[in-house]
Amino acid sequence: MERIKLNRKNLSKIKAPVLIPSYTKDDLKTAIVHLGMGHFHRAHQALFLDRLIADGTAHSGVFEINLVPDPYPLSAITAEQDYYYTLLSRGKGGEEEVRIIGSVLGYINAAENKKEAIKRTASEETALITITVTEKGYCYNSAAGDIDWKHPFLVHDREHPEDPKSLAAFLTAALWERSKTNKKPLTIVSCDNFPSNGKILKKSLLSFCREVRPELIPWIENNIAFPCSMVDRITPNTSPETVRYLEEKYGIIDRWAVASEDFIQWVLEDDFKILPYSGFDPRDYAKAGVQLTKDVEPYELMKMRLLNGSHSALSYPAYLMGFTAVDEAMVDPVIQKYIRNFYMEEVTPTLAPVPGIDLTVYKDTLINRFSNKNIADTVLRLCEDGSTKIPNFIINPLVELIHSDGKHKAVTAALAGWARFLAGTGEDGQAIPIKDGAGQAAIDAAKTARNNPENFLRVIGVHDLKEEEFTKLTGVFKGYLESFYTQGARKTLERVIADR
Repeated sequence: MERIKLNRKNLSKIKAPVLIPSYTKDDLKTAIVHLGMGHFHRAHQALFLDRLIADGTAHSGVFEINLVPDPYPLSAITAEQDYYYTLLSRGKGGEEEVRIIGSVLGYINAAENKKEAIKRTASEETALITITVTEKGYCYNSAAGDIDWKHPFLVHDREHPEDPKSLAAFLTAALWERSKTNKKPLTIVSCDNFPSNGKILKKSLLSFCREVRPELIPWIENNIAFPCSMVDRITPNTSPETVRYLEEKYGIIDRWAVASEDFIQWVLEDDFKILPYSGFDPRDYAKAGVQLTKDVEPYELMKMRLLNGSHSALSYPAYLMGFTAVDEAMVDPVIQKYIRNFYMEEVTPTLAPVPGIDLTVYKDTLINRFSNKNIADTVLRLCEDGSTKIPNFIINPLVELIHSDGKHKAVTAALAGWARFLAGTGEDGQAIPIKDGAGQAAIDAAKTARNNPENFLRVIGVHDLKEEEFTKLTGVFKGYLESFYTQGARKTLERVIADR
């Protein structure tokens, strides 16, 4: 089979069943800027846009910007491929779709070229900004209800707003320039996993402006929309095996490929500032399968508490039990029973009815998705950054369950599994590669949690409980944590199941 380097010149050489763009980029405008060009964005928002361009609905591509330094020469790789890349979507049964995505028009790393990145974002052509920088990228302290002014990025940005490092400061710089030049309205969509993401984004931005650019606030209030959204598609980091697979089976040489599951969902609040003649109207996303709604919150909570919460709940015991692949962990009968029959069932009463969704079917679908061996998701990926995930995904529903006198042993056991993982040594005696940039306080507290469980629970954000409620929770947590140490993860999950 002929090996073909992916770029514009070679598109015509790529043969079926690979899907190639039916359009050229020449006439596309640049009405969309995306901040945070990771794997998920390219498997999700960029795909929806690619569909809209292909059917003639949209006449704009997306310009990509990363705010943090790239770990590899991304600028060179993307330019060499003329910003085309391969999206490999795989179902559990082995079915797959290979599609060349052409919706990306350019890329800048803001750490290398900040002025150009700000100029591009502020441009009068820009009608929509989408964001995927992960929860930690917002530097938001949910306990304080404000951005974390002690974060090193914000300490710097407060003194040097012209050289922004944080998301809030970068957007402030871009909107400040836009307000002084073209003054056109704009929609900014957070596509990251935390509750009320659009509202939190706006709150963070205005908080920074109050300190640095208070005169910008009225303009933002009148001209910028911050709709909430819920996004869903399991997208692991691209492995060398995926790159080799595309080359060997389809003849595509692609250094920028991305692989994901075949499920995809985007629920977007219908609240936009429309920029006429921009080449893109956010409401057109509905024509590509995006669900527009006036209230995203029920969908947000469903996804975060059932999908993301279950991911976290299974990841730490699974790692301790020696699993490296998510699909292999999920078909383990003890883990699957713990997650589906206990963890998910405990969390479900914290959810409001979700329009158009049967929660029983949704939960069964999650187990099926988690078991998809064809996307090669890793347990360690799910273990990353627990300190920014677990407060929203696990602690919030736990506190609600305690207040309502609901069952919560499986949810409490999930926190105990995390604490055992954070202690840093596995059941095999080997060091655990913990990756949690904001989690040092939790790591320190976990190391003494057997003797001081109260401190660990306080440090990770368990608040708003009466003294007797906290005392009772501490006792259950301590019991499960001790079991993780003395009996191991498998026996502990079996105990949770038997405790019914």
